[in-house]
Amino acid sequence: MAPVITYLLNNAPWIAVIVLAIIGSWKLSKYHAKLEETRNKVDSLPCDKHKDGIRDSEQRYNELQRIVTSTNDMVVEINKWLMKFDNDMIDKLAKKASPLKMTPLGEVLFEKSSAKKTIDNNIDFLIKELEDINPQTAYDVEEEALSYLLRNMGNEMFADIKKFLYYSPDTIQLKDPSSGEDKDVRLSMQSIIKLMSIYLRDLYLKKHSNIV
Repeated sequence: MAPVITYLLNNAPWIAVIVLAIIGSWKLSKYHAKLEETRNKVDSLPCDKHKDGIRDSEQRYNELQRIVTSTNDMVVEINKWLMKFDNDMIDKLAKKASPLKMTPLGEVLFEKSSAKKTIDNNIDFLIKELEDINPQTAYDVEEEALSYLLRNMGNEMFADIKKFLYYSPDTIQLKDPSSGEDKDVRLSMQSIIKLMSIYLRDLYLKKHSNIV
């Protein structure tokens, strides 16, 4: 299976995403079905046998949680891989400047998409989540900020961003402050999350100035 996935990632990345999502969903449904079956059996057991059944049920639940975490991590890594080939992200919205930072055009999208407001409104929560992860270097902070946001795209905090993407065309025109010209920008949740991770990284490092 691994060579097949590697081939698809190199030649047809979106097909690879679909295949991995199907595999992940199948694994989750399989373990969920087993968990429900165990719980039903436990409910039908006499009271003096419940303890062993509950213990077994908890073990299956822990396995389900492990599978969920593994699948989420896989999706995060696929998204990161796809970002490397997003020319709009690399050339227009963010640039490597030791460290990576938003371009003036990226800052316009960051504001317009409600991404900045999303981070600002949830900064205490997000900082606490990163503190629980405890990144040790500035590089780790950047990576963990991106990974956390990608893993939690389903969180309600992303509602305004999703609304912006839903009601916008695939490509929009934004005025580039550095040139005064209108430029086409292809929209995606991944590119906006990348901008959010840069901003979150900077706020975290500002609070934890000992991290270098």
